[in-house]
Amino acid sequence: MPSVFNLLNSRKRVLFHIAYWISVVLFFTFSWGTRYNNYWVCFYNELAFLPVKLGVTYFGLYYVIPKLLLQQKYYRSAFACVLMMAVGGMLQRSLSYYSFIPLLGMSDPKASLFDPTEVLHHVININTVMIIPFAIKLYSYSLEKENRILSLSHEKTQAELQFLRSQIQPHFFFNVLNDLYAMALKRSDNTPEMIMKLSDLMRYVLHESTAESVPVEKEINYLRNYIDLERLRYGNRFSVDFQVKGDVAGSSIAPLLLLPFVENAFKHSSTNQINGVMILIELIICNGELQFNVSNTYDPECKNPDNVSSGIGIKNVCHRLDILYPGRYTFETKTVEQHYISTLKIKL
Repeated sequence: MPSVFNLLNSRKRVLFHIAYWISVVLFFTFSWGTRYNNYWVCFYNELAFLPVKLGVTYFGLYYVIPKLLLQQKYYRSAFACVLMMAVGGMLQRSLSYYSFIPLLGMSDPKASLFDPTEVLHHVININTVMIIPFAIKLYSYSLEKENRILSLSHEKTQAELQFLRSQIQPHFFFNVLNDLYAMALKRSDNTPEMIMKLSDLMRYVLHESTAESVPVEKEINYLRNYIDLERLRYGNRFSVDFQVKGDVAGSSIAPLLLLPFVENAFKHSSTNQINGVMILIELIICNGELQFNVSNTYDPECKNPDNVSSGIGIKNVCHRLDILYPGRYTFETKTVEQHYISTLKIKL
């Protein structure tokens, strides 16, 4: 919010109001004094008018605007404005008729006390004074309303992200614990190492999942740990090539975005393939853009391999991408010669 409107501090607001009304008195004293060539009488007149202008202005600021106009009571607002203008105009006309005009020797016996033209002249005078305070009040309200909307939108987004993260963690650990359970049944010598890998993954998820962003290097290590876990489970049945290209130092990304694509590759690759399963993972950073390619072979008997992109994990991460990188990412899938390929591009 602009600093000129940081008037919530009561002391600054009082000083601002005092400075404004002093400026009003001096401005009209100089304007009318120059016209009538009598600054002292005009100054006296402005001091007499000041209570009227104060009353009408603050009645509008603290009653008409907040209690009527902003509550969408438009007819009452219009009636209150007309009433306060009429009362203010007649009060100023009375003060002018009995003090200012006689002092200047400008009495007109033909003009009545509440002459419509003269009353309208004073109404215009009051309106001139009210323009700036009313404009500031309405602008301040619009800024506060915008800030409230932005705050509510931010809170909604954070709550949604937190919900999506809470879905990621049990989904991930369920899959890994299934792997560990299978190894334990086989009394595999790799079970202790797998437990250590799982511990590292849990530490990362618990400590980093709530962060807005993490260094890309951490996400890479996280993926390598997961790949190591799958290698421990399946041995030589999977051939995995994980390549990192470009300068990843200094780049950050939202945590836990990339794993679902790697999980997808392992989950939807058939281990019954004669030549084994080939998984190629590429993470490329160039000119502020991250490109993540995951390619895996699939069983040719699978009639529609493209449906693997519709899993809960992928839908979840796409929803997070919509929130975190709106308009700054693309996600595509395709099949080429029994290879299922998914490509994610994010402008960091």
